[in-house]
Amino acid sequence: MINIDKDELTIYEVESLHKDLLDEFKKDDVVIDMGSVNKVDMSVIQLFISTKKSCLESSKGFKLTNVNDEVSKIFKSAGCNSLLGVDDE
Repeated sequence: MINIDKDELTIYEVESLHKDLLDEFKKDDVVIDMGSVNKVDMSVIQLFISTKKSCLESSKGFKLTNVNDEVSKIFKSAGCNSLLGVDDE
């Protein structure tokens, strides 16, 4: 599991996040704890979509956990909440 301890995930964090995702992907399913995150930008959303696609192609799981309402709204606005498994409860 990847625990993200940043308030915002933006293009400035994508390179580091990508490395973490690759490391996690090599081990097992990709699970990302978003508990501290309050904002994401499109570069991060694109990275998550790409990672999920890679997971599906390799029969691995992909899950975002502890997604708060603000981030959920961002995913919904981008039209990818269902794709990323962040549907309204």
